[in-house]
Amino acid sequence: MIYVDPKILARVNQWLTPFFDKKTQNDIKEMIAFDPEGLEDSFYKNLEFGTGGMRGIMGLGDNRINKYTLGKNTQGLSNYLKEQFPNKEIKV
Repeated sequence: MIYVDPKILARVNQWLTPFFDKKTQNDIKEMIAFDPEGLEDSFYKNLEFGTGGMRGIMGLGDNRINKYTLGKNTQGLSNYLKEQFPNKEIKV
């Protein structure tokens, strides 16, 4: 059995909740069983937003580009713009 950091397991467990679709949950369960190294790489950190936007590997997890990380970052950008320009109409 391969050791996986408890902090990573906590991130993985968040993705196994009903907020995430069943296919995503099943694919993560498969990674747990058959690809623990890939699981660790996919969840050990949040995907970084750099000067060129988001770049990275597409796949499951916090350290990958997927519909969940894109949604999270889009919401973060929207919140930031609303905060910086409170009296302006924001279009994203």
